[in-house]
Parts: sequence; structure tokens; C-alpha cells
Amino acid sequence: MRRRRRLGRALGLGALALGGALASSPALATDGSLYTYGIEALVAQAVPDGQCSVAQTGASFGVTCPPIGTSLTGTKWQIDLRTPVTGSAIEAFSWRAVRFHQTATSIAQQVLADGALAWQVAESDIPRSPSQPKAYQIAMGAQTASLRLWQTEARQQPNRVWTFLDPTIFVRDLQAPSARWVSAPGGWITGDQAQVQWQVSDNFGADGMGQQRISAAGRTLYAGAPGDGAHVTSLGLGAVPEGVQTLRLEADGDGTAGAPPQEAVLRIDRTPPVAAVTLLGLPNDAVRATVSVSDATSGVRDWTLHAGNADGPTVASSSTGAASSDIDLAAYATPGETIRFVLEASDNAGLSRQVTSAPVTRAAPGSSGPSTTVVGGDGPLGDPGRIEASGAPLPNFSRIETRGIRASQARSYSRNGRLLIPTIASTYSRPVTISGRFLHPNGRGLRGATVYLVDPKGFTRARTLTNQRGRFTFRVRPRQSGTWRAIALGRPLVLAPGVIQLRPLVTTQVSARSIRPGETLRISGTIAPRGAGRGKLVKLEWRQGGTWRPLALATADRRGRYVLAYRFSLGVGSFTIPLRVVVPREKGWPFLPVVAKRLEVHVD
Repeated sequence: MRRRRRLGRALGLGALALGGALASSPALATDGSLYTYGIEALVAQAVPDGQCSVAQTGASFGVTCPPIGTSLTGTKWQIDLRTPVTGSAIEAFSWRAVRFHQTATSIAQQVLADGALAWQVAESDIPRSPSQPKAYQIAMGAQTASLRLWQTEARQQPNRVWTFLDPTIFVRDLQAPSARWVSAPGGWITGDQAQVQWQVSDNFGADGMGQQRISAAGRTLYAGAPGDGAHVTSLGLGAVPEGVQTLRLEADGDGTAGAPPQEAVLRIDRTPPVAAVTLLGLPNDAVRATVSVSDATSGVRDWTLHAGNADGPTVASSSTGAASSDIDLAAYATPGETIRFVLEASDNAGLSRQVTSAPVTRAAPGSSGPSTTVVGGDGPLGDPGRIEASGAPLPNFSRIETRGIRASQARSYSRNGRLLIPTIASTYSRPVTISGRFLHPNGRGLRGATVYLVDPKGFTRARTLTNQRGRFTFRVRPRQSGTWRAIALGRPLVLAPGVIQLRPLVTTQVSARSIRPGETLRISGTIAPRGAGRGKLVKLEWRQGGTWRPLALATADRRGRYVLAYRFSLGVGSFTIPLRVVVPREKGWPFLPVVAKRLEVHVD
């Protein structure tokens, strides 16, 4: 059975008196590339001239040379031990010896390294029983180590008896392990997981290997010591940026050099293509559709423009990034009918995005003005702006004014003359109440006026009438940050702007409010909207005095889901810790930071 141990002291060129230490079982290896082999490494034993005999019991060799008139010079007894593993070398050879005859004779004890003499002493160096056997250890660098008795003179010899115990070789591993990829994802990866398989081998098997690592983009995705053979694992790629990355496999040797790093290509694209369709009204029942599609990671595969809905007839298609088409509305809409166009775009990773155009109306028979009118959010003032520009009869609002709009969630107001402009902090898709008043110069309210609430892209989100005091109220669920406008429809339009700044909508679920030392607290949840939550940093912080300090970090996946985990140490006393979940603001992120959850956890 193969065993490993550290050499007891520095290896020398001569014999080292180690006493009985080498007779005990070797300790666990602390030098990973050094192995010991005992009698199992014996490959040959000989008494070449028949003048001596040997009796072997396990790792004990009793050598007897009876009295003889003339003993010939040369080898009387020899054993050979060989390193059993390719890519290794014998670093040292040890044994113990004792003699049972009183007077030393003309026999030498010798060690050969690969058949060449490496060391010798006269037989007198071997102690006589009942003294304890003497331990020897000889340094070398060879594949074969031999121990022999050598007759130095041809002369009469008395009866001679020796015992040689526990021949052991110390084998140094010189060969690095090898590693190779068996399989890695060949196409585009659109999720946060990928399965890989690799093969690792070493001349000493698992015992000759250290840690194995897989990394990409400077991030370690896997680290472990599974040993030799074929291995498979699922890699978490949530923290790896999109694009073409190098997947790197490294395998350390256990005391030897590591395997040459192996590389594979990893293609990641989690983001659908960017797509847009704009419409321009043309005479004679025509509209010009301009399609723009781009994908900076995997590239555009194709796009299709449908009339009416996603299942409607195909108007145009292409594999290029941009194109314009003039469309005859007579083929898709009746006179006076309003339709939309739906753009479906796909990238080479298989991700797709669907975009709906602004509505377009085919002119009704006998209508005046352009025969095709594009409606929808194509300007900051939206529908009120287009109505005013169309020449339709509107009330004269040249003397109508407003003091601005108000909201209970306004954090501050800025003033522009007599107009107050609020900055409103709201949560994505949660209700916000906005109110205001339009009035005549004498302070009397503007009664029965139509008021539109228009979002930052120019789409109408609500419409109402002013009451007898000129007041209006909207209750909306904003999904866009920016300047919102309450617009009184007249000529000219009267505007009351307000700036809405959105926080993300963050949900939290806590695994437990009371846990034991050594257990793990888990807090999970989602960030909405999904596009803003994808890849977002989330912090778990604890309060120390008046300061909040980070305790755990997490990154939301492509669906905006996150999991925070923290394991409390064993051996601590009972205590209560204040915690909070924070979604911080980062450069380029359009949302406000938010403290999503405050809680206390009791550890007992």
C-alpha cells in the first residue's frame, strides 16, 4: 500500500543515524509530492554466486554466509527497489541493519543508484546484536535503488549473519497533472447557468492533484478538489458580463507544477435586441415605417413587421439592422380605421423583442388635411399638442394660468415665477395622486376644461374635467421617470409640469426572524421593473451604533430576483441585530436608491 511522508531531516550524501524512527508508520503527508514505498517496490533479489542464502519474512531479510575456505569477491546479496510510477524519481533510500557475528569481515555494505555505486561503508559500521539495528538513509535521484553486500577480498571467511529491515524508497513526483475540456457550451448562452465537463489526470491519480478552478472575466466560477477523472458542474454566470469571454480551466499539482491552463470560448447574451419602429404619415393613404434593430453582443438575426398585431400580415422583414418601407394603408385598414404595427426582432442568441408602433389612422372619406395621420406619443405634448396644431376650434386660454401641481409625495418644489414645479419621489407602478388648478386672471377657477395628464414620452395617461373651482385630480401608477405635464386643452395650451423620480419596486421575503448560531439567514425578493432589476446590486446591512455596515451582497438575475444569505457564527451568545435591505443607486441607473426592508433578527 502506497503511503506518503515528509523526510525527517535534510537529505545528505552519507548515512544518517535516524534510530528507530523509520520503523514506525509514516505520518500523513505534509509534502504533497513526496511518497514512500516499502517492500511493495521490491523488483528483484539475488544471491549471485550461491555462497550465501537469504530468508525473507515480510520486510525483513535475513542473510547468512556460512564459513568458507575462500570467499570470492563480488556481490553476495542484493535487492533492487524501483519507483512504481512514471514521472517520478527516488529521492532517498532508507533501511535498518544489524549483524549477529562478532568480528567484522571484509564485506562492504553498498547502495547503487540506477546500477552505479552511490554509497558504501565497511561492515564494521553495522552494529552487533543485541544492539538495536542502525537506520540508514541515502539521498539520490534515480529510478532504481539497490542495497547489496559486496565481498571486497578473496579470503577465508567465518560464519556471517545479518538482518536488513524495512527497505523504503522516498519517491518524488516530478510530473504535472494534465487537464482538458471535454465539453463547453458552443452556442450563445442566454441564462445565468451553463454546464461544463472536463477531464483531469495525474501519474499519481487524485493523490497528485490539488485544487481545480474554472474562471471567466476575472471571476472564479468553480473551485474544488474533485481528484482525477471526468468532472461535470453547472457554472453560475450571473456575475459574468455579456459578450465573448474566455473560460479558463486550471488544475494544480499537489506539490508539483500545475497543468497548463486550458481555454474555451464562452458566448453570453442575456439582452434582447434593441428595436424601434417610427411612422411618418404620407398622402394618399400611405405611411412610411422606419425600422431600427441593433444588438451589440450576438448581432441581429432578423426582424419582421406585422400589421395590426403580432399575428397580422407581414409588411416587411429583413436581416439588416435598419430599413424604411412605404406602406399602403388601404391593404390593412378601412377608411377611418386606426391600427398599429408590431415589430418582432431576434438576435443570434435566440432572444427576441416585440415593439408596438404608435397608432396610425387611415383618413376617412371627405376629411380635410393630410390623408394619413399618425397619432400616439410622438411629441412631449402628445394628443393635446396635435389637437392644438390641427386647427380644430378650441377655447381661448391666452389669459388662463396655473399655480402648478401638487402631490403628497413631493420631496421639494422649485419656483418659476408664480409656478411651482414639484419633484415627486414615487415607487414604480404604485399609485400617485396629482392635483392642481387652472384659473382666470381674477382668481376664479376655470370650470369644465379638459385636462390631460401626459407622460415624459408624450402618451396620455389620464384625462379629466376641472370642477367649478377649476380643480383637477389624477391618480396614476407611474412607470417612467421624467417630466409629467397636466395640460389644459385650449389655444394656447396651459401646462403645469412636475418631475417624477421613481424608486424600484422591491419585494422581500425573510426566511426567519429568530435563528440559532451557525444557521443561515436568507432574504429573497424581486426588483421591478425587470429590466432595471437585471444584474442590480442588493445589500444587506447591519447597524453598529449610528452607522450601517455591509453584511452581505447579492446580484439580481435576469428576472430581477435576488437572494441574500448570511451565516451567523457558532459559539456566540444571544443577541438581536438590526438589519436592512438596500438597493443602492449606481452610475447610469435611472432609479432612486431605496431601503426595501428594515427588520431585527434575534440570534439565540
